[in-house]
Amino acid sequence: MRRINFNPEYVGLILRGRKSTTVRKGKRRYAKGEVVELTVNHKPFAKARVLGSEVKRIAELTDEDARRDGFASREELLRVLRRIYGKLSESEFVTIVHFEVMVVI
Repeated sequence: MRRINFNPEYVGLILRGRKSTTVRKGKRRYAKGEVVELTVNHKPFAKARVLGSEVKRIAELTDEDARRDGFASREELLRVLRRIYGKLSESEFVTIVHFEVMVVI
């Protein structure tokens, strides 16, 4: 089973349903309906079903993308992505993975 690892600060948002996506650098493939383990520090805390995924360039990210990811605005999302990945070009690709928590472990 594939895993998606999160920083500890996002676990509460995920479990409360306030974070239902994750934005990952690069082009990644997740199948609709795929079940994944959500982990923190590489330890499982939940299982989730992938509802879909989409690839966008950084320049195409919107405030709505940010809100689904648990952020107040696109600018806040970009600050966090740059903290995690370093410098990002507006033309770089990211994958937005939409998910729903099925069970808390």
